[in-house]
Amino acid sequence: YEVPSSGSGIIVGQNDTELLVVTNNHVIEGATTLAVTFIDESSVEAAVKGTDSASDLAVIAVPLENISADTKSQIKAATLGDSDSLKMGQGVIAIGNALGLGQSVTVGHVSALNREVTVDGVTKTVIQTDAAINPGNSGGPTFNAAGQVIGINSSIASTATSSDSAGSIGIGFAIPSNLVKRVADEIIKDGKVKHVALG
Repeated sequence: YEVPSSGSGIIVGQNDTELLVVTNNHVIEGATTLAVTFIDESSVEAAVKGTDSASDLAVIAVPLENISADTKSQIKAATLGDSDSLKMGQGVIAIGNALGLGQSVTVGHVSALNREVTVDGVTKTVIQTDAAINPGNSGGPTFNAAGQVIGINSSIASTATSSDSAGSIGIGFAIPSNLVKRVADEIIKDGKVKHVALG
């Protein structure tokens, strides 16, 4: 069965012909078509630039010629902050397309740094936060108080079982922005990740 799914992403830059967006690999994995919907609800088809399953990151490209001048005036690339400078208890803001309902904002704090979690057999070092992260938030940004992206929403801890789907326990995880920048730069340059030390 083919079903539509939704996630979030952040604009990280552009080249001469494409707007470049970072999201989670698991958001676009297996997709046959991709579309990016901007803040003004305009939607444009996109293509995968490259992916890295180990870090759960992907870069997608939107042709600049397909984005209206009006939409271009309402968007800009996000500023990536230094995730290594984060402190426990620091306030954060998570933004994303929660449950596919449209843009939503949740707030919380950094609960843990350098937390190791295993998702689908892959162990990653992430930022733990208590800002509510729901399905559809994946790929969206976690901001610090200065408006800098310090992480990419990635996953949540859950107690859900096959008989209980409402198992969120207020623990979310974000991929640190310093790793996001290294992976995205390599994907944009080479189409794949070759020499990135994960963690």
